[in-house]
Amino acid sequence: MKNLKIKKVSFATAKKLLSKTNSINRNSNVREAVQKIISDVKKNGDTALIKISNKIDNTKFKSISDASYNRTDFRKAYEKFDNETKKNLNYIKNRIINFHKLIKINDLKTKDDVFNILGQIHKPINKIGIYAPGGKATYPSSILMTALIASVAGCKEINLFFPSSSDDARKLMLGTAHVAGIKHAYNFGGAHAIAAMAYGTKTITKMDKIFGPGNVYVAEAKRQVFGDVGIDSFAGPSEVLIISDKKKGSKMLAADLIAQAEHGEDSKCVYIQIGKFGLDDMFKELNELVNSAPRNKTIKTALENNSMFVQVRNLKEAIFINNLISPEHLQIILKSFDDSLLKEFSAGAIFIGENNSAVLGDYAAGPSHVIPTNSSARFSSPVSVEDFLVRTSVTAINTLKNKSKYNELLENSIFLAELEGLDNHANALKFRRK
Repeated sequence: MKNLKIKKVSFATAKKLLSKTNSINRNSNVREAVQKIISDVKKNGDTALIKISNKIDNTKFKSISDASYNRTDFRKAYEKFDNETKKNLNYIKNRIINFHKLIKINDLKTKDDVFNILGQIHKPINKIGIYAPGGKATYPSSILMTALIASVAGCKEINLFFPSSSDDARKLMLGTAHVAGIKHAYNFGGAHAIAAMAYGTKTITKMDKIFGPGNVYVAEAKRQVFGDVGIDSFAGPSEVLIISDKKKGSKMLAADLIAQAEHGEDSKCVYIQIGKFGLDDMFKELNELVNSAPRNKTIKTALENNSMFVQVRNLKEAIFINNLISPEHLQIILKSFDDSLLKEFSAGAIFIGENNSAVLGDYAAGPSHVIPTNSSARFSSPVSVEDFLVRTSVTAINTLKNKSKYNELLENSIFLAELEGLDNHANALKFRRK
């Protein structure tokens, strides 16, 4: 294989290239196809699900029961796992649970001169739909990274949807569902699965919120059903950005770039070199590993089409380029790094140190690997316990402790209501004057 044709650019060039709007390209054909699928499932329910699955995924389902699984099925699949698989899944399960149990969600209940109770409460979302993608790979990790957190939050019903695949892949997903505490699973993937979770059918319960990554059809479906059902995020292709001041190349860092590139041809990988030395050496390491890597065609396409090597003079320039991208995964490998600078970086998840890796975040670190992509780390966060809860504000006036303060509260509210031209709002309060 010839050397990769990756952009190697200066800070100024990178700044110019990346300053353009970074938004998900919504293909009109995909949008229209998804609209038809969602409309069909809303109208025809189970019949549409079976028809679409048999057409798109070449399944041979005759009824929903052919694609439905319960806790007994999960346990049977799990019991067929070898001991090493069981040990690994439970190790990761414990790390995810232990991390998210440390996140404190506290109800606020205070009071003042007027209100006996003034605050907010949290409660778990009842019905959670988990989507675990298939296609180029099978992702039992996505089940663990969502369903286990839902369990920590106290969600009562957690259902799983995953695409039809090989028997071995299906057994892996079902066995993982046992580890994750799933209630029901359905062997449907794609936009029709999202529609079924959003609107329900005769046999499938409507979910309150949907979690999990997927392909462009899944992402578009989540976008279209949002509002009728909650979603975790509008996910785009996988991303990694590495900032390094190493003067020599690193096979470990090259492997980290390749790891994200293998997700798909649209994956984005950016390497930022601080200082004059190291960039060419790193490029050589990457070339050597790509040539022998499984899925090297996919990796090569991702690296050549969507990736960039950037040479900068200092950390300030590196932070500037990083924040133009706001990547899903950010790895920082610096000889000396002050963690007080962490809030200067915009990223979904940050991994510090050469021995650390975004891949550890994909599996065993503890935080969820469902992380904002496509620059959305500027305004959104990785999936966490809070995402499985709803927050409700609470106020109570049971006894009037201070009539003067109460009337002050009324008069200020009446003033604003009348300023807005909402006279009936004002009247509702005037009757309460003391």
